[in-house]
Amino acid sequence: MSSRALRRLQKNSLEDTLATLAPGADEEETDVDYNAVRTKTPVNMFALMGEGDDEDDDEQEKESSDNGQTNEAFGTHVPATTAIPDSKQSAGKTQSKKTSRNKKKKKRANKNTKKHPEKHTDLREGSGTDEELDQIIKQFQDKEKSADVHVGHSSGSDFDYDTANEEEEEEEQFTYRQKGRVTMVTDPGFTHFRSYSELSRIFGSIDMKKLNPDYEYKLLFGDLSAESLADVDSMTSTHVSPQVMRQIDKLKSMVRNWGGKDHKTVPNGSTVRRLAFTKIRNDWIPTARGEFTICQLSQEEVREWNAWQRPQDWMDEIETTCRKLEKVGINFYKFEPSNADLNRKAMTEFYMSVVLHPDHEALINLISTKFPYHVPSLLQVALIFVRQGEKTNSNGLVERALFVFDRALRAHITFNGTACQLPFIYFYNRQFYSAIFRYIQILSQRGAVSTASEWCKVLWSLSPLEDPLGCRYFIDHYLLMNKEYGYMIKLANSALINTYKEWYTLGMSLGFVLSYLKLDRIDEAKLEIKKAFQQYPESLTSIFVQGALGDSSYLNGLQLPEESPNSALEVKAYLIRMKVLWGGTELKFLGDQIKVVIDEYKAGAIQVSAANNVKSENPFFLGGYMVNLLRFAVLSQESPLMACIPEEIWSEREVYEFDVLPPEPHGRETEELIESAKSFISENDLNMTRLEMMQDENLINQITQMSLEQFLQENPNAGIDE
Repeated sequence: MSSRALRRLQKNSLEDTLATLAPGADEEETDVDYNAVRTKTPVNMFALMGEGDDEDDDEQEKESSDNGQTNEAFGTHVPATTAIPDSKQSAGKTQSKKTSRNKKKKKRANKNTKKHPEKHTDLREGSGTDEELDQIIKQFQDKEKSADVHVGHSSGSDFDYDTANEEEEEEEQFTYRQKGRVTMVTDPGFTHFRSYSELSRIFGSIDMKKLNPDYEYKLLFGDLSAESLADVDSMTSTHVSPQVMRQIDKLKSMVRNWGGKDHKTVPNGSTVRRLAFTKIRNDWIPTARGEFTICQLSQEEVREWNAWQRPQDWMDEIETTCRKLEKVGINFYKFEPSNADLNRKAMTEFYMSVVLHPDHEALINLISTKFPYHVPSLLQVALIFVRQGEKTNSNGLVERALFVFDRALRAHITFNGTACQLPFIYFYNRQFYSAIFRYIQILSQRGAVSTASEWCKVLWSLSPLEDPLGCRYFIDHYLLMNKEYGYMIKLANSALINTYKEWYTLGMSLGFVLSYLKLDRIDEAKLEIKKAFQQYPESLTSIFVQGALGDSSYLNGLQLPEESPNSALEVKAYLIRMKVLWGGTELKFLGDQIKVVIDEYKAGAIQVSAANNVKSENPFFLGGYMVNLLRFAVLSQESPLMACIPEEIWSEREVYEFDVLPPEPHGRETEELIESAKSFISENDLNMTRLEMMQDENLINQITQMSLEQFLQENPNAGIDE
């Protein structure tokens, strides 16, 4: 009950007492006065609704003080105009201060009264109604408080799920990995992966300076002088005539901030960009603006991309995943042409020269005269040079393509697994993936194993979960060649390997075994072989015979479950590079331990897993094969590996070297979402180009026919056989 109600009750009780003691008052008048007082002071139903009542009381007291001063004890009224003696003014001021202090004390007491209303004692009869009202209001407030607590707990549960329960989720994942991993067949959206801290733990050590092979060369050959490196930088990446070099030098004087002393400064519109991992070569034509800009994806674009990955999931679940990705700080980007018109013209001519009317000479002329930094053309011509045996020119074109992307990157972007992820559904993102893959091959041929290993990490970090080019099938080779055994063991215990069954590849499993052996951790190597056999029993027997040179008769009578179609490709891919990594001692250990595991399997002490059936709606599988494994097989250019790809994949899908097995839309609603080469081509320009080519062909045919007729006229006996 509020202080206002208490004061009213106190006033009414005091008036009743004085009325009974006053002379000449009978009981009847007293009762009438008491009833009149009760009717004049009705119960205020909002008496307990807050501190606003105290403010009303203060206003009411202020009004009474303005009209006059009332003596509540004796009922005498002092007019407001009555003068107060000067000798009593100080006492009045002191009394007013005490009154204000008393008011503050009453307010504090009021709050305590609201917290403990049951401690009140009523001062008059008939106050039971106020008690009941107090109890009703208290019950109502308690219900509201309980509702607020419930709502606050439910709203905070999402936050707890995202942050506070990460340790519980990791423990749950660990226990789950002990029982068996889930498969991407049933979870194409990677919803079981929750250890996002693993991304920074695995990819946080990537250093931009290690992406330049010069850094590795300095470590290998410490006596290299700065002049020697400058001579290397001044070399051209492709064969260029002296006349062309003079023209390029003239352009350099016209384009500001091109190159610099370290060959790493480049203009990009109104700004100056410092290259992160490439250097400008002397034969590259100076331009004032780059070909691409990098743009961060909006929330709607991220949601559409996730919806394409999970066509059978509810949109609410997809939005929950998107909020999760945003909360953990993962940023998604895509490369876009900075000049749409020029890019459209270049793509039209490229499409005509590669797809519709293949013409290598026209394609080479495209990058040498019109569009020197058109990435699809650069990568395609680089492959043409490889087949012609011109590896030097091929390597220079791949470096130039990589330079185009380096020029477009922002200064704050790093490849740590979270700061820059590139969805594979965008065409020029896929070109960046292809350029990196080609560059890794070039570095390995040059012997720059450490730089190649670092670039493998970069390629994987651009989309660690999807892994569109199958880094898990070949990164172990470069890590082991660079003797990064500790990094391999870190991967062996990482959620990026153990969350899904498909992530634990055959190459990775045997790479973990070799890493433990190199570090003299024999027991853990034996456990890793047993773990690999449980998932890849048939593949490990093939490695036993073909790789470890074991006796094939030891496998007689061995009944193993059929593995997935990926196994043949994985075994072939691993056998191609196995001899480079495994020495004689390691091979003997591997063969002996496989025998031990086979004996345990025959005795029933080991259970192996069966293959999974793949649904057609899953975008990461194609004909029962992992699509990233197929891309790796095509890009590797290894004939034995490509021969293992089923013929129906070559016939049912258009496999182009400039865009190997791109993602496909699920329906009309995702046709515009998945970018392809046709997304940047104008049909009108394509038809005009076709018409021009047909006219040129007709003209050539007419000239040839005229020349033939003239020749026959001059040599009438040329076609007669004697």
